[in-house]
Amino acid sequence: MGQIETTTAPRAWIYQQSSGALNELTFDASEDGASASGISDSGTIAGAELGPPVPGFWTTTGGAMLLTGQYQSFAEAVAANDNGTIVGNYQNSGTIGSLPLVWTAPGYAQSTLPGLPCANCNPTMVTANAVNDAGVIVGSSSYATSNTDGTSATNGTHAVEWLNGTITDLSGLQGGDSAAYAVNSSGDIAGGSRTSQANGAPTHAVLFHAGAITDLGTLAGDLDSTANSINDSGQIVGVSSDAADTQRAFLYQNGQMYDLNSLIDPSSALAGRVSLQEAVSISANGWIAVNGTDSRDPGWTRAFLLIPSP
Repeated sequence: MGQIETTTAPRAWIYQQSSGALNELTFDASEDGASASGISDSGTIAGAELGPPVPGFWTTTGGAMLLTGQYQSFAEAVAANDNGTIVGNYQNSGTIGSLPLVWTAPGYAQSTLPGLPCANCNPTMVTANAVNDAGVIVGSSSYATSNTDGTSATNGTHAVEWLNGTITDLSGLQGGDSAAYAVNSSGDIAGGSRTSQANGAPTHAVLFHAGAITDLGTLAGDLDSTANSINDSGQIVGVSSDAADTQRAFLYQNGQMYDLNSLIDPSSALAGRVSLQEAVSISANGWIAVNGTDSRDPGWTRAFLLIPSP
């Protein structure tokens, strides 16, 4: 599931490994394009109709529905769980920063999520990125603390989680800026954090577990990393990059980070031809969706599916 650029407009798609088919996802034949951002285990695909974006979802059985509410235009659905909860964000330049939205089945009524207390900062810079089946939603929120004279003492963005509409600040490494991008069924959360509050501090992939934050580090020789997805086994995938912003996809498991490029089966037809740059998702059975390039068709980003060897 993802998005493909065409000569006319971006198109949403779903790949079904069982059939090998890549099928386009649309809401309406007259739409300017569409994007697909997240899929649940039960086959609900969150996304948006483009031009301007209107949130909606598809199902793997062929259904599609645009989502309504106070914030409809300039909004996008980004994730869904197996209980019919869909999360997304509203963002319209010049009117509001970013406001997280929730649609709840069966009627898909729209509600909003609060940000962290934010005196002397923009409280609308709040983003939802993922939701698990228990209804835990994760993302990020701007925050600020104030001096006694009302001036801002500390401000930035922190990873957060919401449960039943209540927000919790997950903080960051040494209090640095952070964001949460994925949550598994156990409530473990993956994301990224600046390594300190210092300007220019590198960003590292992190795991939030039971109130503690763990720095997952980077691949050897790199400066920055971000975790994009975590499965129920605790496997984490993401991207690691060096000072020149050369990116490599990684898998983190059992306390170690691996370069996915080094794990490609040497007998694979793709060995030596592809550069796996960013792992975007990992399933319960360890299948990994990755963006990268193919030397036979340079200059274009391609989607790859990595299936573990038996």
